[in-house]
Amino acid sequence: MRNDFAACRAMLTGRRYLLTSLVPFHRDERGDVWVNDLWHRDLMMHLNYIPDLLVLAAQAEGPLGENMMRVEPEPGQRIAFLPTGPVLTGRRQLPAALPRMVRAMRQALAQADVVHSGVGGWPVPPGVMLNPMTIRRGLPLIIVIESAFWRIPEGTKAGLRWRVEAAATERFARWSAARAALAIYTHRSYAESLPVGPEGIAAVTPASWIRTEDVVTEDALEGFWQGKPDQLRLLLASRLTEEKGTGVVLEALRQMDQQGAALHLDVVGSGSMAPQIADFAEHARHVRVRILREVAYATEFLPLLRNYHAVLVPTTSDEQPRVILDAFSQGVPVIASDTAGNREVATDGLNALFVARGDAAALARCLSDPALTPQALHRLSAPARARAASCTHLMMHQRRAALLVRALEGKMPAPGGTGT
Repeated sequence: MRNDFAACRAMLTGRRYLLTSLVPFHRDERGDVWVNDLWHRDLMMHLNYIPDLLVLAAQAEGPLGENMMRVEPEPGQRIAFLPTGPVLTGRRQLPAALPRMVRAMRQALAQADVVHSGVGGWPVPPGVMLNPMTIRRGLPLIIVIESAFWRIPEGTKAGLRWRVEAAATERFARWSAARAALAIYTHRSYAESLPVGPEGIAAVTPASWIRTEDVVTEDALEGFWQGKPDQLRLLLASRLTEEKGTGVVLEALRQMDQQGAALHLDVVGSGSMAPQIADFAEHARHVRVRILREVAYATEFLPLLRNYHAVLVPTTSDEQPRVILDAFSQGVPVIASDTAGNREVATDGLNALFVARGDAAALARCLSDPALTPQALHRLSAPARARAASCTHLMMHQRRAALLVRALEGKMPAPGGTGT
């Protein structure tokens, strides 16, 4: 792995890479830093080609939650966390919080040689302050756009405030991308709508957190499928919110239940629509819905996926859910909405079945179709596994490391030039 990242690591040696994160960190009484298991996997991978990393993020207070992991860099790796303040829970906190955030950003920029940022966030995007400050200092700006959650999904009724904020964020996102030395997008639609400037480099790299060893072997894949139940079993693993398509799934299930169509669906996740899912599960007559406890991504989620014939991915926004590649790594196809993000990693009829975004009736027809059988989905399993094997977490970061070398060549001060 180190040889794959050697060129980038050599270029960044003696230079400090500032990364701003929307994911908070915890610091225990001994001073050790902890982050959730999802972010931990990605953060540790960065250190293989970024030897001196400064992370700018909110610091969570209180006891450690579940599935937290200690940040322990290896010899030769340096990582430091600079808090922007406590985790914000609403806009009313902004007047008091913004001065501290700006001070933290100035302190971080004084040490930085290159800045890795974004364009979104709640209740305020950190990039709104950090990106212009980076450009004024003449530092290279790396922009990563994995989702455009500020955009209003098609068919959604939006009030004036939402529409104004979405338009403002979209304009800022275009401004940032146009000034980036490198912009990385999870699908081509983002690259087209938020283009880089004439001196920038644009690259599309699907988001993946699956390790090479997570992808099941061909022999194991057949063994897992032989062990699956005879009755069709599906999984919905998602935040249970409207923008994730939970409302579409719920309406489709209601239609199927009224029509007497049988289905077995397990649900794992939390969110504002969880009570509605639970109420349906209690009163449904034909559709069987089980609500499972949430599981740790690093140790429990992938084995859980092996129990199912397909995973539902009903997103209504244009993001690219990582759960698609998670499912593919276990040879499990997806039944997904036909969004730009989903189409970037899945192919209808090959490793996925697509339905029209936001169309509950179309989803109900798909799920109640007699042709939707375990045997039919089994035929999609090998191509699903092959897609995952070609798009691992390691491969994603290898490509990003190579892109950094291209984008930053000759654009940074001499090593140590910022006084790190």
